[in-house]
Amino acid sequence: MKRLTFLLIIAFCFTSCQRIIEQNQFNTELNNYTSPYQGTWYGAYNGAENGQLQIMVYKAGNIEVKRIFNSTTETFYGQVYDNGVLNDTYSNSGFFLSGSLNTKSGVWKQGSLNGSWTVTKQ
Repeated sequence: MKRLTFLLIIAFCFTSCQRIIEQNQFNTELNNYTSPYQGTWYGAYNGAENGQLQIMVYKAGNIEVKRIFNSTTETFYGQVYDNGVLNDTYSNSGFFLSGSLNTKSGVWKQGSLNGSWTVTKQ
């Protein structure tokens, strides 16, 4: 019984140490990663409503979107994948962007309103 307990403790320690090593490797890779889309992108959205867009892409690929319409600025957040596709870009007002920074364009939607958007990197 003592041997079984000892073997279980050793197995648990090995598994825990392996997880710590893997997490450290992941953190190192994440710290070394730089999104190819990093920088500031400016553009406009058109359709049922018209306004301006500013997309700030940070080092890790997280994004801050500013939508300017009727002298009002709305800020919301999301991320961009390595292939340029935007993800989780919903604002509190329900404004949603989908598209790609590869093509520098996409579509937007807010309730029953919709249209397209384009940006260029500055």
